[in-house]
Amino acid sequence: MNTTVILFLSIAVVLSGIIVFSYILGRKKQGVENWYVGGRSLPLYVQIGTQFATVMGGAVIVGLVGTAYSSGWSTLTYGLLTMIGFIPFLFMAKWLRNSEFETMPDIITKIYGRHPVLSILVILSTLIVPFGWMITQLVGFGKIFSTITGVDAPLMVAAFAVISLAFVLPAGMTSVAWTDFIFGCAMAVGAVIAFFMAMDIGDGFQTIMSNTPSEISDFPSGLAGVGMGTILFWIFGVMPGNLTNQQLYQRIYSADNSRNATISIGVTAVLFAVATFWSSTIGLTVRSLNPSLDNAENATGWFLTQTPDWFLIMFAVFIVATIMSTLSSAVQSVVVTITKDIYTNYVNPDIEEKKLISVSRVVSVAVLALAVSMAIFFPQALGWIVASFAYSVSALLVPILGGFILRDKNILDHRAGIASIVMGIGGSGIAHFLGADIYVIYGLAASLVGLAVVAAFNKAKERQHEIRKSDSRAYRNS
Repeated sequence: MNTTVILFLSIAVVLSGIIVFSYILGRKKQGVENWYVGGRSLPLYVQIGTQFATVMGGAVIVGLVGTAYSSGWSTLTYGLLTMIGFIPFLFMAKWLRNSEFETMPDIITKIYGRHPVLSILVILSTLIVPFGWMITQLVGFGKIFSTITGVDAPLMVAAFAVISLAFVLPAGMTSVAWTDFIFGCAMAVGAVIAFFMAMDIGDGFQTIMSNTPSEISDFPSGLAGVGMGTILFWIFGVMPGNLTNQQLYQRIYSADNSRNATISIGVTAVLFAVATFWSSTIGLTVRSLNPSLDNAENATGWFLTQTPDWFLIMFAVFIVATIMSTLSSAVQSVVVTITKDIYTNYVNPDIEEKKLISVSRVVSVAVLALAVSMAIFFPQALGWIVASFAYSVSALLVPILGGFILRDKNILDHRAGIASIVMGIGGSGIAHFLGADIYVIYGLAASLVGLAVVAAFNKAKERQHEIRKSDSRAYRNS
C-alpha cells in the first residue's frame, strides 16, 4: 500500500478515536462553565498536559526548527527567554485562580473597573495572540504535510481546520484540555524517538556539529547566532508574551485548586525550554545534511522525507497531535472572548445558557474560516507568533502587571487602563511604521508612561481629597 495512503489512514484512526472520546466527554460535561473554564476542576496532570500542548505547536516544530536551521542554538535562547517569561505567573496564579475569572478582560475589569471603551480595547488586544496562534498552526501543518505528501498546502490547511472543530465543539475548554493531555503524551513519546532518529541519520552529535557553521553551532556563542537585534526583540516581545496569552490564563482558571495551577505553570516553563532544545537539534541536523534548503521552515518536512516509512507515519501522527492541540486551544480562546465579553455583555445579556453554547459553536466555525484564509495568503509560521506577541505585549503587559502590583493602592481607574493600552499600541505602531526593528520597546515605554501619568494624577487627586476632608473635620471641631 502507498505510504501516503497509510499515513492518512493512521492519522484518521488516531483522530477518530480522540474525537469519539471528545464527544463522550462533551455529553457528560455540559454547561457554560465547562465550555469556558473546564468546570474549574482539571487535575494537575491534565493541567500540565494542556499547558504544555498549548505552548507547543507549529511555532516549535516548524518555525523554531527553521530558526535552528538558519541560526543554530538561537532557538534554545528563544526557549530560555520564554521560560523566564513564565516567572510572573508563579506569583499571580493563586490570585488568578481564586478570583473566579473566565477571560483575560475579567482581570482588567477587576482592577480598573468597567467602562465600554476600556472593554473594547482589552477585547481586541486579547484576541491578537490566540488568533495569531490559530494561523501559525494552520501554516505549520500545511508546510509539513505538503512537503511529505505532495498535496497542495491550501488544501491541507482547509482539511485540518475542519477536523480541528471536532475537538472544540463538544465541550469547549473541557474537551480541549483532556484531548490536549492525550496529545501531550503523544508529543513526548514522538519527540524522544525523533531525537534519536535525528542523531542516527546525522551520524552522531559530533558529526552534526562539525558539518554546520561554527558561528551557529558552537556553544555558547551559537546562542546568539540569530543576532542581538532579534534577541532583543525576543526579550521585549516574546519573553513576556505568554503574560498576554489568554489561553494560559484560562488554564489557570480551570485548575482544581490554586496550588496545582502554580505547579503546572512551573513545570510547563521547564518543558517548553526542553522542547526548544529538541527544535535546535532537529534544525541543526537538517542543516548538516542539506545546507541548501530554499525555505528554512521546510526543514521539518525535509527531515521526515529522509526517515523510514514507519517513522514518517509515526512522527506525522505526533505532528498532527501537536498542532491540533494548539489550534483547538486557540480557537476556544478566541470564541470565549467573542461570546462572553462581546455577545453576552453587550449584545444579548439575557441569552439562555444552552443558546449561548450554540452561538459559541457557530462562532468557532466563523473564526476558523477567517484564520484559514489568513494562513493561505500569509504563510509564515514564526512570523505570526512574534508579531502577535509584540502588539499584545505592547497593549496588555503593563496594564496587567502594573495593575496586579498596584491593585490595592486605590490609584487605578478606567482612564489609567485606557491610557496605558492606547499609548502602548500607538507607540509600537508608530515605531513599526518608521522602521524600528525592536518596535515593541517603544510600545512598552509608552504604555508605562500612560499608566504612570494617570496613576500619579489619581494619587494627587486622592491626596487633595483627603486634605479637604481633614480641613473640613478640623473646621467643624473648631
